[in-house]
Order: sequence, then C-alpha cells, then structure tokens
Amino acid sequence: MYRSTVNPSVLGGSRYKWQVNLVTAGSTINNRYFIFFGRNAFLYPQLVPHTTDELYGRSRTMGSITTGNPMYVASEIRWPSAMWSVGKNHGFAFQVRSRGFVQGQNIPQDIRTLYYKRLDSPATPLASDTWGDFDLTQQSFTEASLAYGLQLINLRAHKLKVGATLKRMFGARAGYLRGAVDTYQIRSVARGEADEKELVLTNFSYEAGYTYPTQKLAIGDFFKSNTYGSGWGYDLGATYELGSYWNRLEDDDDARPGYLIRLSASVTDLGMIRYRSTESRVVSGNLSRFVIQQNDLEILGNEGADGFMQVINAQNAVPMNQEAQLATAVHLEADVQLVKSFFINLSQTKRYGDPPQNALDMTQPDLFTITPRFENEDSDFSLPLTFIEGNKRVSMGAMARFGPIQVGFSNLNGLLNRKDPDANRATFMYVGFSVWRFKDRMQDK
Repeated sequence: MYRSTVNPSVLGGSRYKWQVNLVTAGSTINNRYFIFFGRNAFLYPQLVPHTTDELYGRSRTMGSITTGNPMYVASEIRWPSAMWSVGKNHGFAFQVRSRGFVQGQNIPQDIRTLYYKRLDSPATPLASDTWGDFDLTQQSFTEASLAYGLQLINLRAHKLKVGATLKRMFGARAGYLRGAVDTYQIRSVARGEADEKELVLTNFSYEAGYTYPTQKLAIGDFFKSNTYGSGWGYDLGATYELGSYWNRLEDDDDARPGYLIRLSASVTDLGMIRYRSTESRVVSGNLSRFVIQQNDLEILGNEGADGFMQVINAQNAVPMNQEAQLATAVHLEADVQLVKSFFINLSQTKRYGDPPQNALDMTQPDLFTITPRFENEDSDFSLPLTFIEGNKRVSMGAMARFGPIQVGFSNLNGLLNRKDPDANRATFMYVGFSVWRFKDRMQDK
C-alpha cells in the first residue's frame, strides 16, 4: 500500500489480501531534534497555517535534506487507510494523507547559519557577500486518493501490471517570499551586546504573499474552496516482473516475492491546486537598505509571510488568485532478487516537465538510490544509499519493519555528525503501524 503512492500498479496481483495503515508519520529532522526533544515540532510544515506558537524554535530542529539548492523540508501524516485485493488480478487502495513542504532556491549558507544559530549568538560568524534572486515557499494540504491496479499478464515467469490513482487535494494553504538582493552583510550591532549581530540587505526588491491568514484548524473550513485551496491530481504507473526464484512457490504457500527482476516506471503528482481565497494578500516593493535583527528573525520564523509584512510595515496589499503545480516527478526502479529474500533495489526520481514557473509551484530534489534489502513475510531490513543532486556526499539510511511496526531514517549521518559543515545535516525519519493479511496462494491455484 505504501509503495502504491509512488507506483499504483503494484496493487494489481498483489500478494496482500488486505492491508490497513493505522497511522504513519514522517518528517525531515536534523541532529538538534533530539537535543531539544520537548520543544520541537516533528510536523512543522503542517503547523505553519494553523499556529504561530514558537515556530521559529521548532523549525530549527527540522533542516533540509539538501545542502545546496533547492532547500527542501517536508513532513507527512498518513491517516487510517486501506488496500484490498479482488481476485488474482485486481487491487484497490483508499488513502488519506496530509503533506507539508518548505522549499527555497538560492538561500546562501551564511543565511541558513544565522537562522539556525541566531543573531545574538557567538556561533554565528560575521560575513558578507553578493546574493541575487531567491525564493522561499511553504505549502501544506490534505490529499484523499483512490488507486486501482490491474495485472494484465499473469504467467509464472512474466507478469505485467498497470495502475492509476485519482487524488483530491483540499485544505491547502501557502505562503511565500521571493526577491532579489545585491549584497548581504552579517555585522556586529553598534553599542549592542557583545555577541549581538544584525543582517543588512542592500537593494532589496521583494514580493510576499499568503493564500489565507494563519488561524486555528477548523475542520468545517477545510473543505471550503473560498477559504483554503483545492484541486485534483493523478498518478500513472506500470510494473513488469520477470522469472520465479523457486519452483514450488504455490505449494509452499510462501508470501515472499518470487520474481528475479522487477522493473517499474511511474509519473506522480500530475495536477495542480487552485487558490481563490478572498482573504489572500500580496505585497511587493523595493528597499535600498533593510536591517533584520534577532527579534525580527523570530517574527519571520513564527509568522512567515504575514510576519514579513509586519516587519516591513507593508501598506498596499492586493488579493492573490493563483494556481500551484504539484511536484510532478518520474520514478524509475529495478528490483533484483540475488538470492532468496535478498534484493538490490535501484531507483531514480527526477522532476517531470518544466522548472517551476512561479513561487507556488512545488518541486522535489532529483535523487538516485541504491538499496540492499532483506525481505521476509513479517520483517525486512534495508540500508539505502541516496545520491541527491547538489549534495557532495551520499546519504546512508536504515529502515526496518518488525511485524506491524516500521521505522526508518534516510540519512544517519544527518543525526550523528554535528561538526562536519559539508555533511548532509538532515534526515527524513518516519514511524508507522500497519496490519495485513496475505493471500492464500494454494487456494488461488
């Protein structure tokens, strides 16, 4: 069921009779997360539309899985969901998940450092440099999807599956800041505390906006398109399985995968979200000189685009009527069974289509992953090695499933290495609970 969100064709001819996800949650975190365990937010990107309570401090325990461009912070909750098989060849899945993103382009390392280390700390060094164009965007939404998979060919050594998913997005909210800066300077504050600094931007042009003001979550408003954004999306996928590793698969009633090679391809998140809120707000302008101090930084961190409008004392605002493209991506995968129950998985994810055309268009990092995996009926363990475009170093993760419990980290170095400035400092961590029942293969003969 989880893999069907990347490729819905896996539902066709599934070895599961049914599977139920009780709850699964995942988010990017950095090594500060466990240091400030009582004052963080595992799902920070999804809190932004509904609270301003200490979000600056909470966001500093998240971090990006990319060390360069684009900056990428994400979180996800998979609510109670289910998949079920009908006969040998048909499979369905209904899933509900809430997704949140914080993305940025061309955010210098000096600016990232001062955000995490604070402007009133000796840990933030003095710096100055040229900058250029940049953007920073937060979006979150809930998605209800219905997926269908069909096994077109079901021979012993050849299986071909296709699938599609229809998704309805609702409760969407976005905020953004984009602009251009000639130069920035992190300098000591005159007549201030010894460790106090400020950020000075020269020739700063900006545009900032949000689709709906920050407010506490009201379930009834979640489905109103004139309050929160909504839209449609879909996924398409195909899978081919070649060979059978052992001859007495049906007689043994063994639920482990029997193919030698599984090849799959899919396109996900085709579609868009439309924002039509009458309470949206956009401001733009130019400042020859703009000074940010620590209290301003906390307002920006807690209140996002609305906080930016407060800091610059924006006056002339216009409503926003805009669409946001989903993070459409192509996924290619080869899964090879070397010996019984031991696999090597090769997967690649790349952005599909043109680069983002506006600040609200979503994207995701291009990546290539090599994963050795041991898989049994009731447990599995894997060590993914992920190469993320723009990162200097490979991310080594660890994922495990023991009965109904699953837990994983995409990059252990992001948790363990606190001193290496070139290391990828964040990891995607998830934990979940699910129950299932395999098909009785002997009855299906």
